[in-house]
Amino acid sequence: MIDRAAAAAGAGLLVLAAVACSSADEGATAPEDAPAAASPTTSVPAGPEPSEGCGAAPVAAPGTTDETITVDGNEGRYQLIVPEGYDGTEPLPLVFGLHALTVSYTFVPAGAGFAEIAEDYDFIGVSPSNLVDNGTFFWMASPVPDNPDLAFMEALLDQLEADLCIDTTKVFSTGQSNGAQMSSVLACQVSDRITAVAPIAGVEFPAEEGVCDDRPVPVMAFHGTADPIVTYEGGGLNAATIADMHYWKGDVPADVPAHDGVDAAMDNWAAHNGCEPGRQEERVSDEVVRATWEGCEAETVLYVVEGGGHTWPGRPTPGFEEQFGPTTMDIEATPLMFEFFLGPADSA
Repeated sequence: MIDRAAAAAGAGLLVLAAVACSSADEGATAPEDAPAAASPTTSVPAGPEPSEGCGAAPVAAPGTTDETITVDGNEGRYQLIVPEGYDGTEPLPLVFGLHALTVSYTFVPAGAGFAEIAEDYDFIGVSPSNLVDNGTFFWMASPVPDNPDLAFMEALLDQLEADLCIDTTKVFSTGQSNGAQMSSVLACQVSDRITAVAPIAGVEFPAEEGVCDDRPVPVMAFHGTADPIVTYEGGGLNAATIADMHYWKGDVPADVPAHDGVDAAMDNWAAHNGCEPGRQEERVSDEVVRATWEGCEAETVLYVVEGGGHTWPGRPTPGFEEQFGPTTMDIEATPLMFEFFLGPADSA
């Protein structure tokens, strides 16, 4: 069962490449007759709070570069995207884009549509990668002590804040599948540094108390009910399964939190964020339902794509529907999450 799921996930590299190519050729716009999605409440905090890199001589020029960082003897890599006009004096938001299982970090910015959204928002984009198992990119995305990927991400954030002019009140993370799981871990265990997250096809939150930090964290998640890879009900390639396949390899710690599916994860996030019990649902289109919770200390939102697959809403994957399921074009996840992160484009 795991072998079949892993084989399916192995095609992820090709899917992200297909998304990157199709978006470069055509863009990712919803059909003109698609129902408009309700605008989410923004998670934008008061600010800015400049990092130590502000005012120093710029160490990065506008454009995209491949960089490395060594943490605990392991060389991690990341793609750094610096916007036009950056001069190191104005604190900018930082957005992490985290890769899926088997997917190269270099495909993430195009697959997520960072270039298109950069026309509306000024931000520094970072697409990192740390652990590799026999050529397979993966995240150790189970919230356990001594997580090497958590140490890597914190060290990377330290370096970015030292080298670049970043608004430390606006540090965000998104990703699909295993990248969504790792974004969930960042929100859970590094909540003092992560402002908000937007996991796609892989939101997680442990039911066990005491695993996550206390701070409420704004979360906007997206998941298809017919996802064949990370199933809506909690099966398939959840974070613990991936960690066992590529890191523990059978020697699974006894305290690994269980994964109980999307609804349980979001209910746990809602409870963590101080929301009132019970979700409110709004039908956005024939195939998309937007769930929210009231009375929250941090905004908590879930877009449920009925019949949707293991895909990024609004970013088509031509030729891979049979493998990963359909992609809804009724909503576009990237503009929705950036509005959630930074407010409407005309005010960002």
